[in-house]
Amino acid sequence: MGFETLARRAEHEEIVKASRFVALAQPLARLEGLEALLEERRSRLPGASHHVWGVRWGETLRWSDDGEPAGTAGRPVLEVLLKRGLDRAAVVVTRFYGGRKLGAGGLARAYGGAAAKAIDAAGARRVEDRERWRVRLPFGAVDGVVRSAADDAAVLSVTTDYDGAGAVMTFDVLEASADRWRERLADLTRGQATMLERRALDL
Repeated sequence: MGFETLARRAEHEEIVKASRFVALAQPLARLEGLEALLEERRSRLPGASHHVWGVRWGETLRWSDDGEPAGTAGRPVLEVLLKRGLDRAAVVVTRFYGGRKLGAGGLARAYGGAAAKAIDAAGARRVEDRERWRVRLPFGAVDGVVRSAADDAAVLSVTTDYDGAGAVMTFDVLEASADRWRERLADLTRGQATMLERRALDL
């Protein structure tokens, strides 16, 4: 379980037959973040002819030619993400028209090439699916659970809050180890652990 995504945000700029192409590759924690990214590019690069983009987020594949001839811009950008096996990632390629037409093949090569170079600059990283749990447990079990979690790489972080009824611990756990850790909690607390919340974590 898990996925490959971009390691960081990165930009690449090049000139192709007098047109300026500025490509930005960025990991995307939520699909809804795409609109904010596009607004940012339009604001930072005023006067551009086109803001072409491609995004993959899970099973969702989206792209836009933003006024370029259909199939010559957004789809080539998306294809680079797909060929690299990247998920939860977006690439926006902004073009400043330089007065010379590139033709359909030239446009596809220019947009896809700029996207590929921005992705190269960003690099890739593996993200394992993770969950966040909030668990109530008795005071007496806290130390044992904390020690066990500290010795297990599957537990990414643990925090503890106390109230009159006991302790509430928040765990970030690798999804692949979730079943094992539920059993471990049951053993460590003699069945007294109560799951208050369990949800998948974003990037």
